Amino acid sequence: MTTIVLSKNSKNLLEEKMGFSKSVVLSAAAALTLTSGAALAGSHGSYPSKPVKIVVGFSAGGGTDTTSRGFASYLHEAETMAGQPAYIVNVPGASGQKGAKQVLGEKADGHTLYMINIGTFIVGELAKGKDKPYSVKDDWVNLGCMSQLVTSMQVHTSNPAKNMAEFVASAKASGKTVTWGTSGATTMHSGIGTTFFDTYGIPHKMVPFKGGSKARAAIVSQSVEAVFGGNNTIAGFEDTIRPLATAGAERDPTMPDLPTFGEQGMEGADFTGLFCLFAPKGVSDEVKEKVGAAIKHVAGIKGFKSFMKKNNLGAFYIDSATAVKAQGVMYKTMTPVMQKLVGNQ
Repeated sequence: MTTIVLSKNSKNLLEEKMGFSKSVVLSAAAALTLTSGAALAGSHGSYPSKPVKIVVGFSAGGGTDTTSRGFASYLHEAETMAGQPAYIVNVPGASGQKGAKQVLGEKADGHTLYMINIGTFIVGELAKGKDKPYSVKDDWVNLGCMSQLVTSMQVHTSNPAKNMAEFVASAKASGKTVTWGTSGATTMHSGIGTTFFDTYGIPHKMVPFKGGSKARAAIVSQSVEAVFGGNNTIAGFEDTIRPLATAGAERDPTMPDLPTFGEQGMEGADFTGLFCLFAPKGVSDEVKEKVGAAIKHVAGIKGFKSFMKKNNLGAFYIDSATAVKAQGVMYKTMTPVMQKLVGNQ
């Protein structure tokens, strides 16, 4: 697989029967439960020598946070991590950029990593233009990926629209400005949402929130008329949230009955964003190799697959080299979208 598009070639990466049975309490006490082998490795200064911090640039409950917590729960089981646990630190703000900048400000020794989907990561960079706080391809090392974020258009179940065409017809007939929410002003979701409303000539106002869970709360409370967010945020809220369309070249395997934007007549949303683990540029080859191997291991664990499945997320492994190629595709896909988005602001 060389792109982030959910194609037939990538279907075999997603496995269907999954079960979740484990959780890990990540605390200071966990660091004291190392095996003798892990302690010996730490004493010689090899990686990892202490628990690994994974920074999430969004609030708890969204796709990035959910994926990160599931992944962190199993990281210690990978042989290359020598029993060291991982823990999550949420630093929401600026569509993930606040958390990313914090990671770049810490020592590049592999003990502080950053989790995000490459779509939002790159969109955030493109939205800043010459004022961008960093370059994903120049300042970061993609260590590998274990899932993907798939955007959907969502409405409250009280909304009469049962599909995208009905929503468009209703919005146009009302002549009103549609207020819609998303997990951040410069995310993959916001790019797809803006493309949708502009394509159909519907007056609209975007309301960015600090994370997918907060955007979900807005649609549940009917504070906004629609949300463009991750399919994962619908899990457990099926009685109040109705998805009308999903991004991707093909339907999301976790929601096979939901038609794509393309199937319903709108081009420009045939991509998804891989969830990847990043380290600041300058980390050692040892970190790259050990974390990369750990990602592959965790992605294959039955419990991790089950956890992700329950949250409407897939579980699969994409190696670093393939992930970097996917980033190139995302740059090519999202650059014109963001140029239009920024130009309209």
